[in-house]
Amino acid sequence: MSSDLELPAELMSRPLALVGLTGLHVETNQTHLLIWNSFTSSNRNERPPLNFILFGVNHTFPVAKPDRASYEWYIPKGILKRKWMSKHLNQIPGVLVLFYDLEWDDPAWKAKHAECAHLIQTIRMKLMGRGTKLCLVLLQNSAPLPSSEDILAADRAAALCQVCELPPKSLFVLPCRSDHLQGYTLRLESAFYELCQSSYHLSSRAIRSHRDQLNRTNHGYLFVRHQFKIGFYHELKQDVAMAHKHYSQSYAHLLELRITDANVTEVKIVSGYIGYKVWRLSFLLNLPREAIAHFRSHMDFFRLRVGNPLSKFEHHAWLAAQFSTFGRLFEDAIELGLPAIQTQHPGFFYQQAAQQAIQRKKACYQDYAALEQTAIDNLTPLPFGESSQLEFYGQRPWRPNRLSLEPSDMKAENDGITALLVRERLQVDLTAMIVGALTNAVNQFKNHRSPRMKQYLLVQMAEEYCRSENYTEALTLLEPLLWDYRKDFWWMPLTSLLQLGLRCAYLSGRPAEYFTYAVELCSRVTVKSQEEKAQIFDNLVGILQKRIPPAPPDSGENPAATQLWADQFASFAKGACITTIVTNTISSFVEVKATFTGKQFAAEDVVELEVHVVYTGPKPIRFTSLHVALNNSAYLPFCQVKNSDELEFEPNQVRHYEFEFVAQPQDIGTELQIVSVTFEMGHELVAYLRCEGSSSEEFSSLRSEFPSATEKGLAGIFVLNTTEILPRTANVELIVHHEAPALRGECYPLHLELFNRENEDIINVTLTVTTSSSNGRVHDQPKIDGNVSVQLKNEKLIAGQTCQWNVFAQMEQPGKHCITFQVNYEINSAAGNNSCTYKSQYVKTLELETVQPVECEAQFQTIQFQPLRQIPVGEQCVAVMTVTNLSPFPLQLEQGVWKFDTLLTNHPMGNSQLAGLVLQKGEKANDVAVLSLSNGDNRHIRTGSYTLKWKRSNQMKAEGYKIPYSASSFDLPEMETWSVPLRIHVTLPAHGYVREPMNMAIVIHNPGPSYIELDVYMSSNDAFMFAGNKQIKIQIYPEDDYVLKYNLYPLLSGFVALPPLQLKTPTSTIDPVVAMDQSVLDELVSRYVPTHIYVLPQAKEKGKTNLLRSE
Repeated sequence: MSSDLELPAELMSRPLALVGLTGLHVETNQTHLLIWNSFTSSNRNERPPLNFILFGVNHTFPVAKPDRASYEWYIPKGILKRKWMSKHLNQIPGVLVLFYDLEWDDPAWKAKHAECAHLIQTIRMKLMGRGTKLCLVLLQNSAPLPSSEDILAADRAAALCQVCELPPKSLFVLPCRSDHLQGYTLRLESAFYELCQSSYHLSSRAIRSHRDQLNRTNHGYLFVRHQFKIGFYHELKQDVAMAHKHYSQSYAHLLELRITDANVTEVKIVSGYIGYKVWRLSFLLNLPREAIAHFRSHMDFFRLRVGNPLSKFEHHAWLAAQFSTFGRLFEDAIELGLPAIQTQHPGFFYQQAAQQAIQRKKACYQDYAALEQTAIDNLTPLPFGESSQLEFYGQRPWRPNRLSLEPSDMKAENDGITALLVRERLQVDLTAMIVGALTNAVNQFKNHRSPRMKQYLLVQMAEEYCRSENYTEALTLLEPLLWDYRKDFWWMPLTSLLQLGLRCAYLSGRPAEYFTYAVELCSRVTVKSQEEKAQIFDNLVGILQKRIPPAPPDSGENPAATQLWADQFASFAKGACITTIVTNTISSFVEVKATFTGKQFAAEDVVELEVHVVYTGPKPIRFTSLHVALNNSAYLPFCQVKNSDELEFEPNQVRHYEFEFVAQPQDIGTELQIVSVTFEMGHELVAYLRCEGSSSEEFSSLRSEFPSATEKGLAGIFVLNTTEILPRTANVELIVHHEAPALRGECYPLHLELFNRENEDIINVTLTVTTSSSNGRVHDQPKIDGNVSVQLKNEKLIAGQTCQWNVFAQMEQPGKHCITFQVNYEINSAAGNNSCTYKSQYVKTLELETVQPVECEAQFQTIQFQPLRQIPVGEQCVAVMTVTNLSPFPLQLEQGVWKFDTLLTNHPMGNSQLAGLVLQKGEKANDVAVLSLSNGDNRHIRTGSYTLKWKRSNQMKAEGYKIPYSASSFDLPEMETWSVPLRIHVTLPAHGYVREPMNMAIVIHNPGPSYIELDVYMSSNDAFMFAGNKQIKIQIYPEDDYVLKYNLYPLLSGFVALPPLQLKTPTSTIDPVVAMDQSVLDELVSRYVPTHIYVLPQAKEKGKTNLLRSE
């Protein structure tokens, strides 16, 4: 039966309609090979579901049995024939296609016509009694024409169908040399698929027609078989719904059979096969509830139908196979998109498969143990070979095709089952089956987020490995499981797993693992009696004395294990370490809390460390030594206990240990950390219990519901795992003298005084001055440069004395800036019983406000000090710089330096007007430069820059230093240039008198290359009468002048308006070169011609008048 438990390949594969191709000589004919490849090499998922097989022309097909005239006296010998599905999937095609090379106009038409008909007739004879459809495909080189156009082809096709006895729909023409061969192939496949549908439909009707000849008394097997065949034919037709219906009917007929011990195995095997089809198609039709319900009823019906008492192992094997099969189908459906929930997924079915496999192994071992050796020795091999060679599924090899429902020879029956039992016990790897099912279940529970069930199954897997004596795998599985149960505080399962691990470690001869599990079993959390813990404790102490521990109670004496332990002990030298147990990862009988007494210790203070230990073992214990490791191994000699009297513990005893040491200079400014606390056990062999960190309470029973008094005492201790070693507190004072605020860009002096308030002299004194801003500089010399920081040194400073320094700072941006002063020095001081040199540090921060010293505003003006928007070409103008003191201090100006563009010519005026000038807060001063522009090719020019050198007039003098001048640079505005077409010069007195004439001359100069023609208008006003040309037309040649003279007679006194002058271009001017824009002329007049003049009144007394005139 063992081979029938596994589903046959033909049952599990997807049934595809079989199409046989014959007449293609692919080995010798390249064209035939291309045709064959076109049917088989392309993507079948996008084409009709067909399976193509190439048959030779002389191939022999299975011979069909003759139809029965009546079933009245026929009694079936079995339910499902073993070869029927494979035969219809691979041997008997639904459609057989003959390919034949024949052209419509072939000269040898008659001969080939007859040969083709003979081949068709031969194939028909070989398939007599089968429902296979025959087709003929003519291979031609040219593309066919429509039948209405090719009369010869139509006539010969009709004749060929008649002689071959083929319907016209079964004759095809394939242009084998066409570029569209793939397209013709797809059309042929569609036609073949329709013929296959018809063939399988007729076959199913033929089987259905036998139903009226059957009776349920004698032909129950045939009811099952016929419905299965009809369902299979519908699967070949890809009619899934009808196939599911007939498979369900076949299963229903199977349940109506009379089941006895003789046929129970066959019925169960066939029910599993039919059930597989029902469940698979149910999932395919998206009916998962129906599939699950059918499977459950299936298992309920057959769960107790064991048969022969010796075949219990077979029954559990069949049950395991059913659960595993359904779980695999369920898993495949989920992968295709079926949703699953946490309470119903394939993991539960795989779990049941594993449970049945365990029961199978148990039944096999029990029944085999009950056999007598003489019965095993007298067994003969099975007379009829393996069950895979039988005609029907599920039948016994020692009684195949028996018609009686009851076995005729009970001795042969018992011997056959006994032979199967012996083979099961000696040849079948049952552990691999159990582990495989459990692995599948674990994966499913993991995917569906069920950690508890996953852990439970892993425990079963470890137990199975242990039963099969694969102790290495069992111990490997136990490690993560123990961790899970520890962190969840499940002490009962943890105890069971520890006991299992102890047993595996003993039987595999592993002292390290045995010692680790024994330590945890002796802790408070395990559910063991004190007597059991005391026995385990004696065993672990004996291991350190090279005594082999006794076997666990459920193992019995095992000489092989004893020898393994003896070999292990022989390999250990005296004092060798057998294991190091990290107590943070287990529940140990030693609980530790190590703590520093303070969060911080000064460099000269004594560091104090306390270790609190609780021992909860079942018997007294004496440790060899205790070590506390810090992150600096230099302190290890100060943090250890080697007196074993101080390390003796009674059960539930608490001990406290105190350690003191002085921090080393290199640890100042760092943190000391407790790395581990280690207990050493044993002399002959050594084991270490190491608590990493400062506390081992992660898995201790301190979280139990009712802690003991001992636990409460340890729980109240607050743990400080790290402590900081602070530098020695500096006892110096730094005083900074300065005059705030600082001015941007100046060399700002800072006078520093350092006072030593220590009781001892300090040496190697270093003062580092640093600015926080990237725009700041400091220097120890009065320079207008420097670095971000400067360092000053003094070899020794006596207690109570003072040393002084001068530092100069320069800030390039206004605002608040921080200057940090850091003093480092060394001092000899006593710490504990030793004298050490300590480094001390003093830090002071100065917040320095920086302000803008001056503000400079530049303006370009005419010679008459009128504002200029453009710089005229060829004329002198004035650059005026207005300097304003913005600082709160008087500023002494050294000079102002003009730097003009190369296009501008500076006319020197001697020393700067600002040289030696002192500006008070808010005062302003002007610096003037006369310049001219000789070239007007550039429309825009960058005029240049102005640099002002200054310093405080009341600058604090640093001893031995002279403060330099600071320089502030400002960019002059960018200006436009203007080429002047006319130059106008007016000669006029500074002032006039009422009713006294005065002369005014207006000189108009043409600097251009062409002559100018202008209309000149002089308008009168209420303040003046004048004599001269009121309106005149003038022409001025290049580089020539024209002078207009007027006599003005003032009528009013005061600052009165002069008669306005107006220049215009004559309207008769045609030459565009001569014509000028009116706005330009108006601009020239407004720039060069004064508009007002002071007119003084006449004096009433003549003497006074003469006096005024003389002045």
